[in-house]
Amino acid sequence: GRRRLLEHEVYALVELVGAISAPVHRFVAANDTLGPQELDRFPGDRLVLKLVSERVVHKSEAGGVAFVEKDAGAVREAIGRLMALDPGAYGVLAVEYVEPEYRGFGSELFVGIRATREFGPVIAAGLGGVETEYLASRMLPGAAVAHAVATEVDAEGFLELFRATAAYDVLAGRTRGHQRLVSDAELLRCFRAFIAIARHFCVDRGEAAPDIGELEVNPFAFRNHRLIPLDGRGLMRTAPPKRADRPLEKVRKLIEPRNIAVLGVSAQSMNYGRIILNNIARRRPNREGLFVVKPDAEAIDGVPCFPRIDDLPKPTDLLIVAAPARSLPSVLDECLRAGNVEAGILIPGGVGETEGSEEIGLRTAEALARCREAKGPVFVGPNCMGILSRIGRYDTFFIPEERLPMDWSVPPTGLGIVSQSGAFVVGRLSKMPHLRPVAAVSIGNQMDVTISDALSVLAERPEVRTLAAYVEGFANYDGLAFLQCVRRAKEAGKSVVFYKAGRTEAGRSAAAGHTASLAGDYEVAVSAVRRAGALVAQSFAEFEMLMETATFLDPRRVDGSSVFAITNAGMEAVAIADQASRDTGFELAVLSEETRAELAGLLESLGLKGLATPKNPLDLTPMGDERAYDALVRWALSRPEIHAAIVACVPLAPNLRTTPEALADPQSLVSLAEGWLRETDKPVVFVVDAGPEFEPLARALRSLPVPVFRSADAAAAILGRYLGNRLHAGDS
Repeated sequence: GRRRLLEHEVYALVELVGAISAPVHRFVAANDTLGPQELDRFPGDRLVLKLVSERVVHKSEAGGVAFVEKDAGAVREAIGRLMALDPGAYGVLAVEYVEPEYRGFGSELFVGIRATREFGPVIAAGLGGVETEYLASRMLPGAAVAHAVATEVDAEGFLELFRATAAYDVLAGRTRGHQRLVSDAELLRCFRAFIAIARHFCVDRGEAAPDIGELEVNPFAFRNHRLIPLDGRGLMRTAPPKRADRPLEKVRKLIEPRNIAVLGVSAQSMNYGRIILNNIARRRPNREGLFVVKPDAEAIDGVPCFPRIDDLPKPTDLLIVAAPARSLPSVLDECLRAGNVEAGILIPGGVGETEGSEEIGLRTAEALARCREAKGPVFVGPNCMGILSRIGRYDTFFIPEERLPMDWSVPPTGLGIVSQSGAFVVGRLSKMPHLRPVAAVSIGNQMDVTISDALSVLAERPEVRTLAAYVEGFANYDGLAFLQCVRRAKEAGKSVVFYKAGRTEAGRSAAAGHTASLAGDYEVAVSAVRRAGALVAQSFAEFEMLMETATFLDPRRVDGSSVFAITNAGMEAVAIADQASRDTGFELAVLSEETRAELAGLLESLGLKGLATPKNPLDLTPMGDERAYDALVRWALSRPEIHAAIVACVPLAPNLRTTPEALADPQSLVSLAEGWLRETDKPVVFVVDAGPEFEPLARALRSLPVPVFRSADAAAAILGRYLGNRLHAGDS
């Protein structure tokens, strides 16, 4: 049957739901025309005639639009010309001619809804016509078009998002040379109508299908501050099905299993299964609760072997499958028959995400579906590195100890990581050993357990205070579940750091070949996750800085966003000051005359009068030594109007104890900073702007712990966003 909604059907729908007044119009079927009496219904002396055809979508370019005098003969002749373009067309739509109140840039609006696989129904609005695409391609995300998940926002909330766009500035007359074209009340009425349609029709309605896949009016024109739809289109399609929820009590076993079995261990070589076994054995020195599934062997590396899965103790909380991909369907079926496995990790790749692996991917997906239907075990993967869990005392990351050393004797920080890429996780663990996560989950292809499942069980752990997620694509409707998880974490006072891969078409294509991801709509994902309260990173470097900042500053009290900065280099003072703007959210503390006088007196007592000007940021010049830093940082942190501090130094200054052999000196910056951090609960971050010779200094500071940045501008930008996120629900 027909899948495309015709223009007059779109008008009827939006008019019915939202009382949006469409222009006077009438559909004229093929071989029909309009007589004089029917023409009298149309105001004015002109008509717009539009060809109604599924084959001619862009009517203007194809000559499928005609402007004619309101004369029966002229109309009949024009209808004939239009129908000749496509003899199979449904007919012609006659519409009253709406004289635009304003011509030029920003004279039209578009509003659209669509059903997405990851988030369900979404709504978008921006300037109408070709200007929408142009602005979206040229402006920062969110500046041209407002996006939101329709089930997560009401009309008032979406209007607030729209007010932050350049489109609203133009339509509301907030830009030079423009007058207001539409009232906020009319926008609210429109958004309310579209959200209502989206929530009811852009979802899986079961037997009532087909559902609405897309619906948009582009453009709306304006008359007396009211919206007049001038063109519309829609597409009907069945919404993607939602998988049954995974039982979280079983997903929790992945984080804290009492006993673990490994399948796919070689007795002769150090294969992935054997590396995983040895890594776990190191975390469980007595081998307690650790088994191997392997016929014809009694033990491997001191770990007892069982010939089959159904010979394992009941229950076995976790089964790690490191066998070849081709064996996965039979292993899953054996788990289901045995009934003694609660959860599992499927390590092998080549399970649907690569060319030539489609068949084994389908068979594995079918076996997992059988497990779900029978309420059997839950599985992470396939195509993953598995899980590192300090709570569960195990690590399936098949990296030899000498390549990724981890000191499990040191307590973890409050960080939990969920990543679709195993390489991303181990790369961060290698680069940032000071973070020591409570748990890190490499989720893989998400054939069963999803990103939101893993994030949910980590978020509910009291040991986890910061959650970091690297996402290439969400499973069906899991983006929506992820938003709800982010919101719950924020309500519990936790931080969430988010990176979404697949920003470009090339990136989406690469993600699809990496973890069988459907990368989805980047703008929708980023806008929705930011609105839910996550800190959204635009690069790996930004992700790392946000993750470190959120992890180390979580125990600190955030009462405001006014920052005091101290440095020994003028260029750092300028770089920090340059970050202070409404766009970044970074705010420098304003010093009163009394406070400046107090600061001037302190500088004089330190012998810095005439060298350092009493202001914020404070440039000590290279003459500033540890004594000056100590006195001035303590002073700043004692001031009630100062909520956080940036302590920046170029450590090459010869009067500072910043070389490796001097770090243990009681008067070094590291030793003094340990005292500041002990005496204050305000956020403090450091900047060490120098080369690898000063990496020991950065490492020593991070051990306190305190976030360390390698450039002052990055410190200001990240700290500003973090403080804003702690103080408010969403990211800046």
